[in-house]
Amino acid sequence: MTALDPFAEVRAEFVGGLARRIETMEGALAGLAGRFDVQTAETLYRAAHSLSGTAASFGADDLADVAGDLEELARGWLQRGDALADEVRAAGAALKELDGAVRAYRVTAAAGSARSPAARLAVVGELTSLISAAVDMREIFRGAIEKVQRVLDFRRASVVLVDESGAHYYIQTLFDKARGGFVTGDAAFPIAQGLTGEAIRTGRPLRVDALAGTEGILLQEGRRISAMIVPLHVGDRVIGALNFGHEEEGHYSEDDLDWAVVLGRQIETSLYYSTLLNTIAQQREALVREHASVQGQRNQLEALIDASDAAIMLVGSDRRIAYANAEMARLVGIPQEAMVGAGVQTVHRFLRGSFVDAAALVSQENVLSLDASLRDRVELTFPRQATYQRVVAPARDSSGSLLGHIVLYRDVTHEVEVEKAKTELVSMVSHELRTPMTSVKTSLALLLGGAGGALEPAAHELLEVALRNADRLIRLVNDLLDLSRLEAGRMEFRLEQVALEDAVAASVEMVAAFAESRGVTLRTEPPAEPQVVRAERDRVVQVIVNLLANAIKFSPQGGQVEVRWWPEDGFVVTEVRDRGPGIPPDQLKLVFDPFKQLDSSTTREHGGAGLGLTIAQRIAQALGGDLNAESDVGKGSRFFVKLPAIPSTGTAA
Repeated sequence: MTALDPFAEVRAEFVGGLARRIETMEGALAGLAGRFDVQTAETLYRAAHSLSGTAASFGADDLADVAGDLEELARGWLQRGDALADEVRAAGAALKELDGAVRAYRVTAAAGSARSPAARLAVVGELTSLISAAVDMREIFRGAIEKVQRVLDFRRASVVLVDESGAHYYIQTLFDKARGGFVTGDAAFPIAQGLTGEAIRTGRPLRVDALAGTEGILLQEGRRISAMIVPLHVGDRVIGALNFGHEEEGHYSEDDLDWAVVLGRQIETSLYYSTLLNTIAQQREALVREHASVQGQRNQLEALIDASDAAIMLVGSDRRIAYANAEMARLVGIPQEAMVGAGVQTVHRFLRGSFVDAAALVSQENVLSLDASLRDRVELTFPRQATYQRVVAPARDSSGSLLGHIVLYRDVTHEVEVEKAKTELVSMVSHELRTPMTSVKTSLALLLGGAGGALEPAAHELLEVALRNADRLIRLVNDLLDLSRLEAGRMEFRLEQVALEDAVAASVEMVAAFAESRGVTLRTEPPAEPQVVRAERDRVVQVIVNLLANAIKFSPQGGQVEVRWWPEDGFVVTEVRDRGPGIPPDQLKLVFDPFKQLDSSTTREHGGAGLGLTIAQRIAQALGGDLNAESDVGKGSRFFVKLPAIPSTGTAA
């Protein structure tokens, strides 16, 4: 005897409300596609959060997992106050997956069905075996229809596919019970007409209780039938549809449609693997044809590597050295022929004693264990004291699969010495310039104040011009000194607890007059909870002032610059957003290079030496954080400062 389900009524209510939950989330996501709105994002978050928890309590793990993904996305948007386009697309894909999971859950949760859920689930398992057993598309379709007969009643079943033009669909596989099984069907129909065409165009399954028999499924004159149409997807494209028809009107229920959708998903999976296996077979044939030339290409590659003055080795996915040039063998200190085939740990044992900082080799070992890269400078004492540029990068085949890593060491000792000499020269010149420039500024200010007697209007105007330029030179000298100290690692920081709200307020106050003169409005959006970072207050203010001044310079008359901040993974992120012309993608990282302006017209129009963003980024990095940017050309730019957070219970060091 089967025990009664004590939660049957509540479970039925949950199943009945699933469609409404999906509609709520679809509506919220559609509202976020154009522009970000906090209330709409909150609606999506709450709906996903509620569904995730309720589904888990009913044991609907697939529903709970997908809803949880949507919940995490919406939570991130609420924390940042923004939804990136890629994330919105990911949420749309998750909603599509959630819709399929809902239909599958309805099938398994349906009570009192004339068709056993256990039997239907058994058919799902048998269909799954088609993934590994069948490769031919027609074999997949025939096998699926034969198995489905046991649990779904139909007179006719067919699979239709879209033709190459995309304007018509044709019958690929047709089963007619009255005619004894599979029959030949070569009819074609326009996608722009009929219910099957509608399902293909919209990508949505349909259930019809009274369909005219001449509309393409049963083809019976003068009769009205019931039908179900499930579109078939491969990737983002609808390639056809799975159709079922019965001679009785109203024969199919919503549960039957949900079941048909589950079958469609299984067939889609089989189609995907069928396509994949065919692709692999084609690639295998291509590899056989190309094998004769591979060895010659390998010899050419090895010759190029050997000719390089950099030390290079290839580490395979099995963590063995696939190849090493003579320079790498010299750096490690063992014969080249002994390196090839050796384990990477063996090579590292020889290298370890050469590193000035032993921890530098640990980072290389970690990267070689991951699908990751590394780019830095290290100092070695063997075969001589030298500084090397080190690059560890993943190596992939044409399909993107990881083959191993390339490890490269290039001697940059001379470059480092030149950079050091340049930095010291800039520091010395800047320091020597600051004192006389300060004296010049003081003298000009005294003259303007009347210390030398009354001034004619023309003389007064000339002195004001000279004073403004003296201020500009002093700011440039101070920036050069800051940059040289940062590059040399000589800038000292007195770390303390810094309240972001106070630092932002001080920064806004400093640039308020500049913003007013440009007709730009400043707006701040503090988070609900106060945020504190470990940094030096004056340097935090310096970073934010640089970003604000930059945003104001590039904002249009009457524009707005926004500042907001929020906690994120042990850091506090501060965003400065403008509505200026934006930065082209290929130049986004260049804005942090010293003396870099996007073009000469920018320099003429807005002024500046191009050091503000460089200094701001170097300060943020020296404080244990970072500074980066995002931009949409024609819509504005967003700069993000990340600094280490201090929990509300933390104390100053």
